[in-house]
Amino acid sequence: MSVETVGSPPPEADQVRSVLQEQLPEIIASFNQVLRDQYGIAGVSVGGFTVVPESAVASKVTCDQDGCSID
Repeated sequence: MSVETVGSPPPEADQVRSVLQEQLPEIIASFNQVLRDQYGIAGVSVGGFTVVPESAVASKVTCDQDGCSID
């Protein structure tokens, strides 16, 4: 599974991307378990998600059903 870089991330983003890419299968499996155990959502599996810096969430990130973009 690959992790796509969007926008102009700072240099340290490469290290974060590398760690996420390596651990992504476990992260998604854990997320799916939370959906089942805490929210009672069964029969679906998360296919991917968007990770953005906390500093960008409030003002620069827009998400819809198709994905997220950083303005």
